[in-house]
Amino acid sequence: MPGVIPMRPKQGKFELKQEEMLGLNWYVLSGCTREDAFLKFVRPDFLGSKAQAAIKAAVQQFFATKEVQDYLDAYKKTINDLINPTQQKVDKSTGTLEERMARSKEKLVEFAMQLADNIEQAEDPESVLKIADKIGLLDQEEQVEEQPRRYLPVSCGECAYRKFVEENCDVVDDGTVLEGE
Repeated sequence: MPGVIPMRPKQGKFELKQEEMLGLNWYVLSGCTREDAFLKFVRPDFLGSKAQAAIKAAVQQFFATKEVQDYLDAYKKTINDLINPTQQKVDKSTGTLEERMARSKEKLVEFAMQLADNIEQAEDPESVLKIADKIGLLDQEEQVEEQPRRYLPVSCGECAYRKFVEENCDVVDDGTVLEGE
């Protein structure tokens, strides 16, 4: 969903503590100094300390680690991609009609899936359900089209109705039919 600031980089797995990642996120997003981010999130116990040389050394050591550098690079890329999305533009008039319809259907499915993912925030959740059902997101089983069936008529000797009438009715000599007892 565009406009939401991610809490982690899209790619990569990092062995950092939650406080360290939050501090690095704040450093990237706010543009504050490394020292401010470090003191507010990573080591708040150093706030108000008189040992400025020790704080500067701890900040330099923290930001010099490969894990922190990799995290910062990945998070900056994630934020940059959010701010400046690069979409592959496909010329709408190129391709056959089937290819264009397939691309359109793919976009509609993606749109419906985004709506379904955020249904709790929708103004009208029922319309989201209708859209999801319409494009087939709610189908549990694959629908198989059944081939048409052709029935051949039976001959009079095999007719079930004729057998029933003959077994359950008596015919009187004058041609009237009486039901069996």
